[in-house]
Amino acid sequence: MSLSALVERYAQFEKRGVGFYRGLAERFAADAAAARLWREMSNTEASHFALLELTQDWIAMSGGGASAPATTPEGLDALAARMGEIEAAAEGPGTTLAEAVALAVDWEELELPRIIDLVPHLPAKAQGRVLAGMIAEAAEHYRLLMELANAAAAPGALARVSALAERARATLG
Repeated sequence: MSLSALVERYAQFEKRGVGFYRGLAERFAADAAAARLWREMSNTEASHFALLELTQDWIAMSGGGASAPATTPEGLDALAARMGEIEAAAEGPGTTLAEAVALAVDWEELELPRIIDLVPHLPAKAQGRVLAGMIAEAAEHYRLLMELANAAAAPGALARVSALAERARATLG
């Protein structure tokens, strides 16, 4: 798979993230604070989608970029299927805020590693932009998720989000 094709697939995953978090905002609309946080999470995913769409242009302008990270169509299909399971669980009629937070952490645990693995394969301009727009920005994204975990009294989610935040910080050096 070419680097550009992989980035397009990743962009589509980010677009799914927009819908995932918007759905949670609608589901928990009666809780104004939670709904606001879910909307902010959705907006962040929208910025990730836009950034990866631009990354495809930067790859094209650089002559195609380096090789893509080791991945297979089957691996990407499995990732998409896992995302579908998370989306379906979030749409369940009895999903609580704590369960929704845990599902959001599951979602984020799928996202961060693939973006970290992608960055070294990108052209220099795209590397800097993706690091700034997705990895450096993760601190705020995870802060929102921690607020949701606190509101849901989900201490297990807090530890998992902290681990994600630490991995993002370590990536930045």
